[in-house]
Amino acid sequence: MSLRFLHKLSQQEGVTLGTWIRTQRLERCSRDLLRPMAEEFGVAEIARRWGFANSSHFSRIFREAYGVSPRDWQVGGRPTD
Repeated sequence: MSLRFLHKLSQQEGVTLGTWIRTQRLERCSRDLLRPMAEEFGVAEIARRWGFANSSHFSRIFREAYGVSPRDWQVGGRPTD
């Protein structure tokens, strides 16, 4: 599958390929942060594992997506709305 074709597919869904990939990576991070063994690794390690090299950038976009910091998510779980 070509990169061009992937871009076309994501365009049909109304998102850019980069946005879709970032969303998928954030979802993986959010799940990993809730796992019992996550505290052994810490937020930065989990973020790096899913391709986020910059911790402050990861924290900022995680908060935008989930409404809490990655650490608060890890400690308290999902926010109650």
